[in-house]
Amino acid sequence: MRVCFVNNFYTPHVGGVERYVSSIAEKLSELGHDVTVYCASKPLHHGENYDGKVRVVRMKTPMMFYGTPITMFPDSFFGEDYDIIHANFPSPYLAAASSFVAKLKKTPSVLTWHNDLPAVTSAAALLVGLHDLAAPIYLSNFRKIVATTKVYAERSRTLRKFADRVVVIPNGVDTSKFNPSVKGDRIREKYRLQEKSVVLFVGALTPWHKYKGLDYLLGAFAIARKKISSLALLVVGAGSLLPYYKKLARELGVGDAVVFTGMVSDEELPEYYAACDFLVLPSIDSSEGFGIVLLEAMVCGKPVIGSAVGGVLEVVEDGKNGLLISPKKEDELAEKILLLAGDEALRARMQPEAVHSAELRSWDEIIGKLLRIYIEVAG
Repeated sequence: MRVCFVNNFYTPHVGGVERYVSSIAEKLSELGHDVTVYCASKPLHHGENYDGKVRVVRMKTPMMFYGTPITMFPDSFFGEDYDIIHANFPSPYLAAASSFVAKLKKTPSVLTWHNDLPAVTSAAALLVGLHDLAAPIYLSNFRKIVATTKVYAERSRTLRKFADRVVVIPNGVDTSKFNPSVKGDRIREKYRLQEKSVVLFVGALTPWHKYKGLDYLLGAFAIARKKISSLALLVVGAGSLLPYYKKLARELGVGDAVVFTGMVSDEELPEYYAACDFLVLPSIDSSEGFGIVLLEAMVCGKPVIGSAVGGVLEVVEDGKNGLLISPKKEDELAEKILLLAGDEALRARMQPEAVHSAELRSWDEIIGKLLRIYIEVAG
């Protein structure tokens, strides 16, 4: 089968959607399928190369608009024949372009809807509103729309309108890369965290990812550290808001206890999960469609704390593989941090549950479900 993926970015760009696309593309190519990925050139140069067996076409990207790359599609995108075009949202521009090309070429197409657009500013809220009006025009061209959780499919303001073509296939995790056998000693030594209780946050530090709630985690961490001085917060991620978060940590009096690592490669990332005691994803609204970092932490044997929003509700089982919190409640989050940090036995009880629930979503399981959708829409 010839499969064409379209997404904002591709590895080495780090992000949940990029992990989704690269993992599926790699698995499909291993199974003998012919896979091509079209993506923005950033952070590399435009052109064509191979990532293993996956053909990657990095398109010229003259500008960015509200976090979305505006790319120049090469002739190959229009001229080549594929059995399936698989686009990914949130990227209105690329999703719309993919749908119209698929319709023009009469190529079956599938869209994975990772999350609704976040209205992070008043201007962004206006754009989100305009997109909501225009979305039905191009979404109707996709034969199937993949949602990563049932709860998100039911609650998304957009997906509810296309319930007849929505199918739920969860995100997966690479259990050969992320697993409890990975050691975090090198990371703890690198950042002098050997005697610390380490809280981990993994996410992009950009305006479009403010819904991840790092502001609230920093506030809660400052509260918790007044009671447990050995607490340390490891923030993995990069973006234009990095100086803002560093300043906020200093203003909260925890600048010396928060380690901002910047960008971390996919190869090193498992060690960061292994180095922590637990991960926190304090998302503030339903723009959090799944939270793939939750799976990656859990399959490494780490319990998690996640906000009871969006698709997180389907990933975190409160009291079993982690803890759920109300969004934007710093005091409540601080209590949960103190609970997990101070109760080693509780973390130990949650570890096998965390690993088991994540292993049920290995990419090997997910690929089978996705291929059945491909076959169905391609006839």
